Amino acid sequence: MEFVERLRARLARPLPGESAQLGMAPLSRPRMREALAAASKVRQSAVLLCLFADAGEWRMVLMKRPDYDGTHAGQVSIPGGRLEPGESHQQAAFREFHEEMGTRVPERNLLGRLSPLFIPPSNFMVQPFVAHVDGRPGFDPDPVEVEAVVELSLARLLDETAVKRGKVTLSSGARMETPYFEVSGYCVWGATAMMLNEFKTVLRELC
Repeated sequence: MEFVERLRARLARPLPGESAQLGMAPLSRPRMREALAAASKVRQSAVLLCLFADAGEWRMVLMKRPDYDGTHAGQVSIPGGRLEPGESHQQAAFREFHEEMGTRVPERNLLGRLSPLFIPPSNFMVQPFVAHVDGRPGFDPDPVEVEAVVELSLARLLDETAVKRGKVTLSSGARMETPYFEVSGYCVWGATAMMLNEFKTVLRELC
């Protein structure tokens, strides 16, 4: 578990932050300070990047959300959601992961956190956490919340050929050009890509 301990130690130090996040942001994306100044109400949420080793390869799990009438419909995202009353960001991240993916990650397996990220279209401030489990989890995703489980190997995340640029369709129907990660045929863009890019920057320091 040398990799796990090295990652835990790195996450305890200052993080790359917004500069790394913006590396996978659309050109129209404002700085977080500007976006927060223009926000009418900020809601709190948390997500959990769960790492696991399978056949000697470290992987993480993402999810494709079903199509629905909402801002992030149909997008590939990191499991997570909003805080419930009296709940901490960490508690929300682990609870939401369990509810959405159908498998429980022990909170003692927490490795650290990434930088918070504000999402202007939904007014959510997202706190990402990183944890690990031993072996491949037995996923039993909630069909209401999850259309597909999407696995991403750390090798693919670090592979520069996974970074593409193209146009995506917003919930409004408008088209926008943005960088994205190509993962198993899926286009991973927006806030998810920004959080993954900070994690990618952290991982590069461990190589």
